[in-house]
Amino acid sequence: MGGEDTAYFTSAIDALVGRGIVDPARVGLTGGSYGGYMSAWLVTQDQRWAAAVPVSPVTDWYSQHFTSNIPYFDALFLDGNPAVPGDKFHSRSPVAHASKVRTPCLNIAGALDRCTPPTQAREFHQALLEHGVESQLAIYPQEGHGVRAFPALIDFCTRLVDWFQKHMPAGG
Repeated sequence: MGGEDTAYFTSAIDALVGRGIVDPARVGLTGGSYGGYMSAWLVTQDQRWAAAVPVSPVTDWYSQHFTSNIPYFDALFLDGNPAVPGDKFHSRSPVAHASKVRTPCLNIAGALDRCTPPTQAREFHQALLEHGVESQLAIYPQEGHGVRAFPALIDFCTRLVDWFQKHMPAGG
């Protein structure tokens, strides 16, 4: 995570742009869980993105390891050790690279999420604000890993569409 998959995503976008399918000025990112991580990670690695909406993201693998109910997951996929400074737990954490971000981000989390606790979205939001990047944070009080119930789902969808319309308007 945050390794070769980074190049897979960016090369796919390059191919779509090269074929004239995608407007390079209007590429946005969103996803939940791993997709939330990649939405936060990719904006730290490349400045092509017009807007991003990380949902239930991991943004700090170190704190994720010690606050999540699935710490074995990150240890397995990162093949690392959170106790080792400079390890992948640190180098592949979006929050550690927030100074590189220029993409406006709407960070979404469920207050009851035990897999990717809402502190992950809050950490990235705070880091982006500290670096002068436009960021909003929405934590849904009755939601867990993702936004699934009404009326929160309607609010979430409205925020997501509004965010992309604001930062990548049609015909813009």
